[in-house]
Amino acid sequence: MAELNLERLDLRAGTITQVIGQSGSGLSRLAEQLRGKHPGAVVVIQDALAHITFLRRTVAEEVAFGLEQRGTDRAEMRRRVHAVLTALRLDHLAKCDPTKLSGGQSKRLAVAAVMVLEPEVLILDDSFAGLDAGSAEALVRALTGYSGAVVVLGNRAQDLPGEVFTLIDGSLIPGLPGPAKVALPEPVRGAFGEVIELGEVVGDRGGRRARWWRFGGEKVPEFTVGPVDLSLRRGEVLWLQGANGSGKTTLLRAIAGLDGAPAPQPGVSLMLQRPEDQVVNPTVGEFVGDADAVEKLGLDAEEHPLDLPAAKLRLAQAAFVFAQGRAVVLLDEPDVGLDDSARAEFHAMLANALRAGRAVVMTCHDPGFMGEVGEYGVVEMRVLAE
Repeated sequence: MAELNLERLDLRAGTITQVIGQSGSGLSRLAEQLRGKHPGAVVVIQDALAHITFLRRTVAEEVAFGLEQRGTDRAEMRRRVHAVLTALRLDHLAKCDPTKLSGGQSKRLAVAAVMVLEPEVLILDDSFAGLDAGSAEALVRALTGYSGAVVVLGNRAQDLPGEVFTLIDGSLIPGLPGPAKVALPEPVRGAFGEVIELGEVVGDRGGRRARWWRFGGEKVPEFTVGPVDLSLRRGEVLWLQGANGSGKTTLLRAIAGLDGAPAPQPGVSLMLQRPEDQVVNPTVGEFVGDADAVEKLGLDAEEHPLDLPAAKLRLAQAAFVFAQGRAVVLLDEPDVGLDDSARAEFHAMLANALRAGRAVVMTCHDPGFMGEVGEYGVVEMRVLAE
């Protein structure tokens, strides 16, 4: 991407600027250019786990890590850590093990670990993706009260004050992008009727010995969700709802036979929340395992999956999961990272899976996305309490 005219962005203290762009439009490259031009700028990248060291026992200690390295006074450190955890609604998790957080909680922890350093320019690259409504509201409030300049990058605008730009063909255009209509598949006609009984599912994470570098051999605290009695119907979608940390991912992993749960149900495929965690092959072709799907998605079969833009990687991951052809498909926040064109591609794959009589269990925090699914498929809702 060519050098952008970054002077258009107001980076004075107390300002908030949003830049909206489709996947592959250069948002991450824009973040790099901003950081290069402003010595006081720090970027929270899309992969939240890159900001978490996992060398500290608690969430509060993780947030304090950067301040420790800078020799910050202990009293000042405590004040700043408490303030940022409270602002981001993480204060109740201050003493929790950071390895046991949900995806949305990890997103906020990543922001906290950077925000606590109080950089002059705070740049967030798609940090709202995967957040429930309450978590997104907390992040909005935290950014609104931030003393430095804030730049928020994403493929959808957030309810934030300040200027908004659209990144199109390497140019920053003032204002929001025009309304986009996502192309949806033809309706999947009729329910297949066959019920797949999963029975009472219990998700259990933790309870194992602490990681090797922690002394004392103490147990990591357990987290359990359920029992949840689950019945699925072929050709339909079960939408698992709940706040970040309510146990949706844990329940999906339990259905798939992970995390110490009973033996997996026969014929189950799981799409992990982080597509990077599912990449085990050096080429897109080997990863997806379906040459027709690779061609249809316009992917280069010889490219490494981790070199793909976020939306393309998510589509490749979805194609890999659907290509397994199993009766039950588990999708953990599959909408995260999808721009408008990628949403249409995903909906086409999901509709084909439903037509093939597969039962789908999906977690998602975006009612708009699930509304799109409901336009062509039958969706049943199930809420998990915290």
